[in-house]
Amino acid sequence: MKKFVMFMLALLPMFAMAQSNASLEGTIWTNGGQFFGLKKVAGKANYYSGYGGSLHEGGIIFGLKGTADTYNIVNGDNGEPEGSEFYYSGQTLLLDIEGAVAKLRTIDGERCLLLYVGNELYDIYHEFIKAYKMETLYDLEAYLMLKTQLAGEYIDSKGDLVTFNADNRSVTGLFDDTKHFKVVEVYDMPSTILQFDETAYSFSHEDDGLLLTKMKCDTEDPESWEATEKTIRLYHVLPSQMKGTAGKSSRFDFASQSLLYKESLYGFTKSELKLMRNEIYARHGYQFSTPDMKEYFSKCPWYKPRGNNNAAVAELSEVEQLNIQLIKRVEKESEANE
Repeated sequence: MKKFVMFMLALLPMFAMAQSNASLEGTIWTNGGQFFGLKKVAGKANYYSGYGGSLHEGGIIFGLKGTADTYNIVNGDNGEPEGSEFYYSGQTLLLDIEGAVAKLRTIDGERCLLLYVGNELYDIYHEFIKAYKMETLYDLEAYLMLKTQLAGEYIDSKGDLVTFNADNRSVTGLFDDTKHFKVVEVYDMPSTILQFDETAYSFSHEDDGLLLTKMKCDTEDPESWEATEKTIRLYHVLPSQMKGTAGKSSRFDFASQSLLYKESLYGFTKSELKLMRNEIYARHGYQFSTPDMKEYFSKCPWYKPRGNNNAAVAELSEVEQLNIQLIKRVEKESEANE
């Protein structure tokens, strides 16, 4: 499988050049964790064959059939003659659902495939054309993780400010001086382990901030890491305390700035997802009735309730509307997995 994925990644520049505004031929799509390529199949009208996987698994087969930028997800095959021992087919599209429809849209200049089951948004796949100036899908996944799940300002147990910068992969305030880090690769995938010189920490989300756990590497297996007992807790800077050194005006401002990638949302807690979704509404002056949201946003100096929720909802951009639906989907999946 690894050879298949490496082959796909090597073809990305060619696919990017081959695509045109009107066609899906030779394009690559990703939701931040999985990817697939599309190509037309000779003898099949209005049909694209899809194939892909994750960075360490491949071989997913499905078909997109339709016109007018709306496609039904149907069974696909690997191109071998039916009945051959090498023939296989499938309709999983990296997810196990039936009756899915993909709608091609251009949003803020970016082509996307919106996946719906009935009227419910299930996922968003972004066209990969060296997105965010990333050369490979590995780079994109690592960047999205850092930009959404890590970057920002925190306060340590002593009350000092700690700032993570995703663009230059550095942290200020955690050590005696500013240190750069690299994302550790584990099983061909970017992990949540950050390497600072000779020291490494993994990070995970808690409702009130981050938990950093010191990691040690097996000297005989460079991809085998174990947690130690040393941990560092970092607490979210509340909006009323933000000093602006990370360029953020609110905790989840990225959710209003660009279309989210579903896979990058799985690192957040349920409470964070709820807050992220409601923060989008709050930016437009939505007046909350639930005590927890009302109390939280009343402490945000930028929050100006307007007393007209219909007008606030009407102001939501297309990006914000889709992000709200995508966050709701991840919240629903989190509840189902409990």
